[in-house]
Amino acid sequence: MFKDKKILAGGAVLFVAAFWFYIKPNYMDPKPPPVYTQEQIDAAPRPTVFIGKASGGHSKTNAPDGIVLNLAPSGTTQRYVKLVMALEFGPQTPPWVGLTTDQLAAKNAEFAHHLEPEMHKILDAIANVIGSHTAEEVSTVEGKEKLKAELIEAINHHLHGDKVEHIYFETFIVQ
Repeated sequence: MFKDKKILAGGAVLFVAAFWFYIKPNYMDPKPPPVYTQEQIDAAPRPTVFIGKASGGHSKTNAPDGIVLNLAPSGTTQRYVKLVMALEFGPQTPPWVGLTTDQLAAKNAEFAHHLEPEMHKILDAIANVIGSHTAEEVSTVEGKEKLKAELIEAINHHLHGDKVEHIYFETFIVQ
């Protein structure tokens, strides 16, 4: 009987040693963080917030099909622009590599919620910049590119954390 206890204790010690050296490092230690290549990081989607477009069934601007802004008057005619734009922000840490469409939509919704306290400043900057241009100035491709650069500068002036890198006009109608 005494001999059986020594065998059981020896077997338990061997089992614990095998668990510690072979099983534990493979299954219980935390996995190292993934290493991404620069190409993967550059190709990763960026946080994108839409202005003038309904997201999740409601719009932050109460205009699900675009926002309408005054342009600077040219002569006696008052002109307007109706637009939907996407603000693309800088890369996130960790980068959004390998996200599915649903995961990307969820991340963008979370980012838009994070940006909500600054949205009034962003909309004011957009209205001020667009309102300072005439219809003739924004009717050309060069005029739209200049407008995008001015919008990026004006919006980033109000943001403290993430910064806008690109602006894309999804709808841009001058009337």
